[in-house]
Amino acid sequence: MRHFLITLLLAVISCAAGQFFDPPPINPDPVLDSAATRGLHPATPALSTPAAAADNRPVDRELTRVAVLGYHNFSETKPVTEMLMRTSEFRRQMEYIRSAGLRVISMKEFLDWRLGELRLPARCVLITLDDGWRSVYTDAYPILKEFGYPFTLFLYTKYLTGKGDSMTPDMIREMQAHGATIGSHSTSHLYPKTWKAAAARSEADEQELIDKEIGDSFTRLSELFGPISTYCYPGGYITPSMQRQLPTYGYTAAFGIIPGKVDCQEDVWQVHRYMIFGNNDSIFERAMEFDSAGRKTSVPAARLSPTPPFPVYPAPNATVPAGLPLISAQLSSIQNIDLSSVQMSVSGFGRVPVKIDSGTASVSWSPPIRIYLPTLSVHLTWKTYNGASHKTEWFFHISPEVTAQH
Repeated sequence: MRHFLITLLLAVISCAAGQFFDPPPINPDPVLDSAATRGLHPATPALSTPAAAADNRPVDRELTRVAVLGYHNFSETKPVTEMLMRTSEFRRQMEYIRSAGLRVISMKEFLDWRLGELRLPARCVLITLDDGWRSVYTDAYPILKEFGYPFTLFLYTKYLTGKGDSMTPDMIREMQAHGATIGSHSTSHLYPKTWKAAAARSEADEQELIDKEIGDSFTRLSELFGPISTYCYPGGYITPSMQRQLPTYGYTAAFGIIPGKVDCQEDVWQVHRYMIFGNNDSIFERAMEFDSAGRKTSVPAARLSPTPPFPVYPAPNATVPAGLPLISAQLSSIQNIDLSSVQMSVSGFGRVPVKIDSGTASVSWSPPIRIYLPTLSVHLTWKTYNGASHKTEWFFHISPEVTAQH
C-alpha cells in the first residue's frame, strides 16, 4: 500500500510539472507569416517545401549556386535608405534564410568550393557587410551570432577609428572570434571620379593609387586582424588595372555589386553580389529565388517590355551582343521637358549618373563594368516645366554568349 501511494504521488508531481515546464506551442512557420506581410515570396516552392529545406547534402560542384548578400548599415529608428536597413527587417531576412533551409557558408567554404577543393549543397548563401559601420556590431552581429551564421566584413581602413558611426578594431576582433572573416574594401573608399582622374593623368598615377588603396589596405588589415584574401570594389567600380594587380598583393577573389547567383565558373575577380537595400525588398526576394537545380533565375521570357514614348537604346525586348551596352533615350519629342530632372535607374546598379546632351535632348549611360545578367530593366523619370512628373520603363537582354562567361 505504501509503495502504491508513493507511485501515485510521483505520478501526480510529474503531471503537475508538465503543466509548468512543457514548452509553449511553436508556430511551425513563423518566418513565413511575417515574410508574407513584407512580400518575401512566402509561397515560393523552393523556399517552403519541407523536402527542399531539409536537403543540404553536398552535390556536384557545378550544381551549386551561391547567393552572395551585401549589407551596410542598420537602425531601428533612423530613416530607412538604400544603405540603411531596419534591424528588425534584417532579423526577418535571417529567419527567412533559416526557414528556407538554405546553407549559410563562410568565406573559406566559398573560396574552397570555387577553387575546386570542396562540395556544397545546391543552394547556399554568403553574407557580407561593407564599410565598418558601428551598427554592424550593435545591431547585425547579435542576430548573426544568435543564428550561428558566418559572415564577412569588408572594411576600409580609414573607417576603423571608433569615432562617430565607425567600429573599433577590438569590436571587429570580437566578431572574428564568433564567425567573422575580414576582407578589404580599400583604404579610403574612393568614388569613381577619383580613379578616373588618376587614370587620365598617367599610368603611373593610376598605379600609385591602386598601390595605396588596394595594396596598403591588404597590408594594414593583415596587420590588425591576420591574413586576408578577398577584396570588395567600393561602389562596384572595377578597372582592368585593378584586376591585374589584385593577385600581386595576395588577394584570391574580389566582389562587385552586379546581382546574380554564383556558379563554380564565376570570374573570381568579379564575383556577383546582391546589394540588399533597406528600402527595396525585391532584391532580397530575387536573391532567395533558386530553382530545383540552384540555377540562376531571370525575368520570364514571356514578359514583354512596355514601349517608351520616345526612341531608346537598346530597343525594348532587344538582345545586345555586348556586356557593356550604351543605354540611351532620345527625348526631343517630349514637349517642355526639364532635362535637368531626368533620372535613370538600371537593375543591378540603382540610380545611375546619366550624361545629358542638351543639344540633342538625349540622355545616356554606359555601365562601368561588364554585365552578365541575362535581362536588364531601365526606369526613366522626368518632369516637364508645368510641374508634372512622368516615367517609363523597358527591358532588354544580353546575349547568352556574354552571360555564359566563357
